[in-house]
Amino acid sequence: MFLSMVLVCATPSALSCNIFTNVYDIFPTREECLVDAVNVRDGFLNKGAYAKAGCVKLEHEGTDT
Repeated sequence: MFLSMVLVCATPSALSCNIFTNVYDIFPTREECLVDAVNVRDGFLNKGAYAKAGCVKLEHEGTDT
């Protein structure tokens, strides 16, 4: 499972950056996740922001009791 994330910056300074995640849709494949992240990134780029898209693999860590 993958979580889409977009790093958005108002200026080249890292102090102007925020991370946006899509917590409502968790994707089964990296490819599907990247489609979502790139669409969001493109929206920010079209508004003049700096943006990078990516996906994070979610791993389940369970314990046996």
